[in-house]
Amino acid sequence: MTALRIACSNPKVSSVPLESASVAIGRHADNDIPLQDDTVASRFHCVIELGEDGRFVLKDLGSRNGTRLNGESVVVAPLSAGDVITVGKHTFSVEVDEARARAEGEEDAPPGPGAAPAKRGAQPMGKEPWAAELRRMIDALPPKGSVLPVITLHDSNDHPSDAFRSSADGPVALRLLILLAAKARSTDIHVEPRPDDMQVRMRVDGQMVSIINLPRQVGELALGVVRTACQMLQAARDEVQEGHCSIRFPDRRTDYRASLTPTMHGPKLVLRILDSVTAPQALSDLNLPIYMLDRLRHGCDKDAGMILAAGPTGSGKTTTLYNAIREIDRSRRNVVTIEDPVEYRIEGVTQIPVGHANSFGTLLRSILRQDPDVILVGEVRDQETARTAMQAAMTGHLVFSTIHAKDTIGSVFRLLDLGLESYLVANSMDIVIAQRLVRLLCDSCKRPVKVSPGQMTRLGRFLEGKSQVFAATGCARCLRTGFHGRRAIFELLDFNEELRDCVLNQPSISKMRKIIEQGVFTTLQQSGWLLAARGMTTLEEVDRVTGT
Repeated sequence: MTALRIACSNPKVSSVPLESASVAIGRHADNDIPLQDDTVASRFHCVIELGEDGRFVLKDLGSRNGTRLNGESVVVAPLSAGDVITVGKHTFSVEVDEARARAEGEEDAPPGPGAAPAKRGAQPMGKEPWAAELRRMIDALPPKGSVLPVITLHDSNDHPSDAFRSSADGPVALRLLILLAAKARSTDIHVEPRPDDMQVRMRVDGQMVSIINLPRQVGELALGVVRTACQMLQAARDEVQEGHCSIRFPDRRTDYRASLTPTMHGPKLVLRILDSVTAPQALSDLNLPIYMLDRLRHGCDKDAGMILAAGPTGSGKTTTLYNAIREIDRSRRNVVTIEDPVEYRIEGVTQIPVGHANSFGTLLRSILRQDPDVILVGEVRDQETARTAMQAAMTGHLVFSTIHAKDTIGSVFRLLDLGLESYLVANSMDIVIAQRLVRLLCDSCKRPVKVSPGQMTRLGRFLEGKSQVFAATGCARCLRTGFHGRRAIFELLDFNEELRDCVLNQPSISKMRKIIEQGVFTTLQQSGWLLAARGMTTLEEVDRVTGT
């Protein structure tokens, strides 16, 4: 039997050899590996035991947020060298214990299927100028100088492909673009044909960033690899086609949705990247102010009521609601979601996609006959869906949903504009939370600038006494954008009796604002100003996302 050990990415957590005795991991001090500072991990989260066949087995102990092996949620799974285990906020790797192996007279075991490559050349890198430029961009992104991982392409039936072992231009180009997108935390890859070449852009931190212009033939070969993996028709160049595939990284699986659309110069490819690793996994990861976090957690503990997230497309509303659902004890409550589409799986939740034959409203009425405790409706789009959801919230169900509105107060008037009765809105609503995603300044190139007198007057106490803020510059570590990463800013409206009375009696924005400001209330813009004062973003970025 190969001598193995489990090592944590957190240097404060000691590595533990895997022997005949079981190894328990969790938040409680009695575990073999206690994670007492990890609020996402359960008290007794998982255990590693020696199985009957002599292999070590990972077992989840009914944890609240699940145990992940190589990015996949598992209940029971065998372990091998190279595997990566995620418990709460901690990541563990299963490694060959070379010292024990030598002491026991064993040869070093080969790395498992998920192990990182020993050297950079494990997969073809390409020698053309475009390949060298992509490698340079990958190397410049943090962490700088890290070894490029071996990745495997899986088709839409989850069968592995040998494409990335090829030294041909198409597979090499696609692989380098995938690696660059992963390192840049991109959400979309665009490959758009032009008369003489193919322009590649990526959506990074919500903004389109130009990456490279590939030779026309190379771009077409890369599109051919995607077509094959997604099982699209190779000859149907003038048709809209959609498909999906996945990539296995050493520590996770990432899904990709592909869309091919005919344009004047040929088909354009957009790859939507569905990487759950980059998304927050708990409410505590959202950087909510303490009073908002406490209020949301209290709302999640209730048996009934409605929690509504407001904001434009791509503002993180669904991520916030997913993490709210993770706060719920899903082993004791029946949690059902209706989504269009289902992008990320949540352990212990029944997730239902909206189809052509079934709308949000139709599915919601059906679900109410299936004994739900908690319901997530992906979006309130019409009067029927809104009314059914609110009636459910008033009849003993906890309901989560999203709405397209500028802010929390605007959400109330949006519901009334749908034709809903004021008593429904007033009595069903518990919490409305509005949010935006602001880009964070790149620490490598941000520069200080003085606050102007006008800005000082406008921001007042939110400057926290600072005389300077920071501006974006741009460098290789941030793809010349001046920003690296995003963070949500929030505005929370807590429905109290006075606010309910206002909604029932011809509400106005000024009346509602007067009531709200009697308590603790921070607007979206004010939340952004606080980040700018702390050197985390720019005032211009705050104005851009809040629409001021």
